[in-house]
Amino acid sequence: MWHTTFIAAHAVTGVVALVTGLTTMRRGRLFDVYLGSLVGMTVFLLLAIGAEWNTIGPDERVLFTAFGGLAGIMVWRAVLARRERPRAGTLPSAGYLGHVGFTVVALFDAFSVVTVLNAGAPVWAVVGTGVVIAVAGHFALGWAKHGGMRRWSTS
Repeated sequence: MWHTTFIAAHAVTGVVALVTGLTTMRRGRLFDVYLGSLVGMTVFLLLAIGAEWNTIGPDERVLFTAFGGLAGIMVWRAVLARRERPRAGTLPSAGYLGHVGFTVVALFDAFSVVTVLNAGAPVWAVVGTGVVIAVAGHFALGWAKHGGMRRWSTS
């Protein structure tokens, strides 16, 4: 029961982090909601893992520990972004876009992979989805950091 509750809370806070992350990339709006939801998402993930720790095998423990580590890195990147948050009337820096963008790509990737996995797709499709989104996200962030975001922000 607790595991399901924690997973639901993890998913909801993840959606909030994704939506506010996309919003905050443009001008820094809703940054505190974005950061708080990332922290909440991470806490609920760790609680969900802890609730099932005694029932999962060693392979799952390694995988879930890696997920927890990635969530921690996402929070760390958001904290770094806070230092570069755009001031009123200014456009976001490449560093800010890199930090927030990393978390947005990771969140979108995670939601996509879980969707493909829950659809019953074979492992190669699940892995392929994750790789394609990560690579596409890398190129999208490069575009944003090298001028594309400036054109988007002024429109």
